[in-house]
Amino acid sequence: MAQLLQAAQGDPDNVALIASIVFSPPANKGTSSAQASLAPGRYVARDATSRTPPLTTFTIAKASSPASLPTPQATVSSIEFGFRGPGTLHNGELVRFANHGFLVHMIVAGRGASRAGAIKIAKLLKAGKDGAAQRLATGFTAFFNILTHGASQQQVVHVRPGYWVLACFQSTQDGREHTRLGMERVIHITK
Repeated sequence: MAQLLQAAQGDPDNVALIASIVFSPPANKGTSSAQASLAPGRYVARDATSRTPPLTTFTIAKASSPASLPTPQATVSSIEFGFRGPGTLHNGELVRFANHGFLVHMIVAGRGASRAGAIKIAKLLKAGKDGAAQRLATGFTAFFNILTHGASQQQVVHVRPGYWVLACFQSTQDGREHTRLGMERVIHITK
């Protein structure tokens, strides 16, 4: 993985010239699950939570009758420079999180104490005041950490209900976070 990023000159957006980042769900301690459809090919799996991340490689062969992912109840996607999808998600529903943009994106979220608090967090992120936004947030989650163009994964949403601010903190080649370009959006997550 390190060699791959070196070949991409340290820019995750350049990885697409060599390979794809196709699956990047967060996993809390204990049992977690997420779903992805992997095309036939060679893959590298990496645990990025360790100081010396273990790596393994594996191959997906072409299946004679490939399985398909279950149909999600909603789709939320990142695209330059924003998010598309419903304004309300429900805990317990299967959601596909996708990168429909050309650039590498992430979908992480911070919870506001109220709708007004979430709107304030979004404004602070857009202004580049990440520290102030973080101090206002009452919770954090990641739906995907990093995916390249065309990749998606799906998972059942399990977060504290409330108003959440979706954000992408990837940086442009000139060093601006995507949040500064409009990649922050308030959504409502209900029971």
